[in-house]
Amino acid sequence: MRNAPRNIRRKLADGAPAFGACIQLPTPDTVEIAGYAGLDFAWIDAEHGSMGIGEVNQLVRAADAAGIDAIVRVPDHSSSFIQKVLDMGAAGIIAPHVRDVEVARRVVASANFAPDGVRGACPAVRAVGHLTTDWPTELRRARENILVFGLIEDAEGVENVEEIAADGGLDGLLFGPFDLAMELGLEGDVTNATIRDMNVRVRKAALTAGIQFLAIPGWDETVSMLAAEGVRLFNVTGDRGMLVTAFRSAAAEARREFDAASEENPG
Repeated sequence: MRNAPRNIRRKLADGAPAFGACIQLPTPDTVEIAGYAGLDFAWIDAEHGSMGIGEVNQLVRAADAAGIDAIVRVPDHSSSFIQKVLDMGAAGIIAPHVRDVEVARRVVASANFAPDGVRGACPAVRAVGHLTTDWPTELRRARENILVFGLIEDAEGVENVEEIAADGGLDGLLFGPFDLAMELGLEGDVTNATIRDMNVRVRKAALTAGIQFLAIPGWDETVSMLAAEGVRLFNVTGDRGMLVTAFRSAAAEARREFDAASEENPG
């Protein structure tokens, strides 16, 4: 039997927050670093990240090694891809472009075994420790533990968000401002007042329905403001952004020091 971390489920049950990082680079080391740095989960981005299904498998294994949950943003609503990442041992999925309650229900069905869903069952997959002779126990564990989030990133999804949150069967929602800003002709301006109003609506719909809202501080207000509203899940950073920022900062500091030394010792 495989002992999954269950950080998100455990933290939420205790009324505590859970913090994670978005992983887009196909290197297991980055996921391990996230765990060793004290984060609770890795949001593995198989939609925009530079990775295929094989790399996702290694990133999920790295999450286990570091004792954190792996939540995979799947590239689309393919039942087969959802089944594969859950069979690998991912703690859950994030489905992109959830536009209506029917899409939400189909995604949830893809993540759940019959009779609750349509996920194919197999007693010989990594999620159960590669082989189980106690399928009823593993079935209960899967039903209790798998997390399914929906990403609201289209105008149609915002218009249907209250129904999606209340009746879609999802564990939580996220707000995707960038695609929305593109759809509305705002050229990616996520600070636009219309986008911010949509963000508030999505967040309110999730919390009112009693499901989680996975927030991205900075895009979704500050951690303190979100916590006051009842938000408990936070994606606080990402590997690409953090590396670019750190490299730029290091280069700028080195250039400043070099220029200052050159002025003090010309020639």
